[in-house]
Amino acid sequence: MKKLLLLLLFATPFCVWAQQSIPLTDLAAFDQPSQNWTIEQAVFSTYSDTAFQVSPGQGVLVNTLRGGKYHRTDDLKSKMQHGDIRLLVDFMLPKGMNSGIYMQGRYEVQLYDSWGKKTVKYSDCGGIYERWDDSRGKGNEGYEGYAPRQNASKAPGLWQTLEIDFQAPRFDANGKKIANAIFKKVILNGILVQENIEVSGMTRGAIFDKEAPFGPILIQGDHGPIAFRNLRFETYEKPTASLGEVSYDYYTGKFTDPIIPSTKPVSSGKLPALTYRVIPVNNDYLIHYKAELSIPEDDTYEFQTFWTGSGELKVDGVVLNKGAHWFNEMVPASTFLKAGKHHLEIVHIKDFPWGPKALGLNVKRIGSRLVSLHERTSLLDPDAVGLIEVKANAEPVLQRSFAFHLGKKKTHVIHVGDPAGLHYSYDLKQGAILQVWRGKFLDATQMWDNRGEPQTSEPLGLTVVQDGKFPLALAHQAQADSTDLVYKGYRLEAGRPIFMYEWTAAKLRVEDRIQPAGNGLKRTLTLVGASPQKTDVEAVLATGHHLSILQNGLASQPGNFMEWKGAAAELLKIASGAQQIRVPFTGAQFTYDLIW
Repeated sequence: MKKLLLLLLFATPFCVWAQQSIPLTDLAAFDQPSQNWTIEQAVFSTYSDTAFQVSPGQGVLVNTLRGGKYHRTDDLKSKMQHGDIRLLVDFMLPKGMNSGIYMQGRYEVQLYDSWGKKTVKYSDCGGIYERWDDSRGKGNEGYEGYAPRQNASKAPGLWQTLEIDFQAPRFDANGKKIANAIFKKVILNGILVQENIEVSGMTRGAIFDKEAPFGPILIQGDHGPIAFRNLRFETYEKPTASLGEVSYDYYTGKFTDPIIPSTKPVSSGKLPALTYRVIPVNNDYLIHYKAELSIPEDDTYEFQTFWTGSGELKVDGVVLNKGAHWFNEMVPASTFLKAGKHHLEIVHIKDFPWGPKALGLNVKRIGSRLVSLHERTSLLDPDAVGLIEVKANAEPVLQRSFAFHLGKKKTHVIHVGDPAGLHYSYDLKQGAILQVWRGKFLDATQMWDNRGEPQTSEPLGLTVVQDGKFPLALAHQAQADSTDLVYKGYRLEAGRPIFMYEWTAAKLRVEDRIQPAGNGLKRTLTLVGASPQKTDVEAVLATGHHLSILQNGLASQPGNFMEWKGAAAELLKIASGAQQIRVPFTGAQFTYDLIW
């Protein structure tokens, strides 16, 4: 487990991020919004609706048609002008709707109802829209569009998340462009769909006729209804710390602590940046680096150190980081520094022969990007580990493993993959669905790599986490848990499992059948041994927060809909402010669909 954690830390370094929010108490943050844009408290839509129902209040930005026709003037432009930026938004689209977010008003990330599409292109959700040039001739006007890596779209009517890490184009002192704009990352619903995509110019529909260092966020508003909430961003315009020339003193010997010896160094010299490459041996050395640290403005700066062995980082004689670490373990420390020149020191030792030499130092300030103060090759990349994929292309596949669910490691988990591309993880001990997903089946790398720690596997597609609880309860009583259940195994039907339990509190046997159905999973709960008069059993469709009953036979929780036929649902308040959606059995069987 420790190895996995360290790899994750190295792959995605922790850094400070100051989220600024675009307030949605009114439309003051936007430039001349049309009458189609309003601020509401909430929006509601089923997966088949083409429009929203709204609840008045504050917190949600909504575009709905209030005139006879949409116009280009319905596009919404922020007053804020940005260069480099990281933007996070939640959005909701009704069925069949289309919008987009233009960075700097020039480069579009497409927002579209792409739910259920097997093949996606640049015009689908998460795509970078194409450029356009009429002079290329009819049929060839569009070019350089980039499809998302996979379809990560949820059903219309559900809130979705989008993160865009954008690097603005660069210009010289004369205004000539010297570097293209880059979408460093686009993450849709937690899935990386674009990475390091360089766009040579403005995409179709830009509101400007040329590129520039700055521009507004533009939301396309002339194609149909869309809603937004939680608009957050960080811009990267502030200057950050830098190192001057680095001097070093190198010593040999068996050093157990990063304490500079009184003996004469074996060698000394000057370097343009921090690097371990002046160390000629793999172990039994101490090296002392010194450099002038330039701080552009008074602020808090975070320093991230990496080394194999032991070390110590000091600024102006104050120790920030100290200890023994492996090279892919990032150790952060923050300190407030005044603008001006400061003295930085690193003492590094390695007194064991195994493991690679490595040394790295990053610095991060809120409002500027993470900057490396070391030579590129001084900090090693983690060893590449090939993906060990479990596929479910031809027939259903069952894979046992451990799995993490809501921060806890579950040990009695079976993952069920289906050729329909709809999969789920199931807790055999609890009789509960842990998560559902669409796309590829399973990443089993951590089950087999190295010594198989932490013995977990992960979904490879758009994942929606479920509450992980047994789906039945007796009327007006607490939901059943593992103390009420005796697992009786499963039997296969067309290759798909039907899970069987003895429900001791109800003196019933329960069968749990889950199978693909359209764009979701159909779950059928059967009571074995129930008499026609037994009517005190309830299906618990969801437990958590922000649950809604949208209409008779349709409810939602964050991430998915639940749909059924028959009795009306009840929304109950339970402990700690949570809620439950319950539906009474009217016979010995209850069926509902999970749709996402």
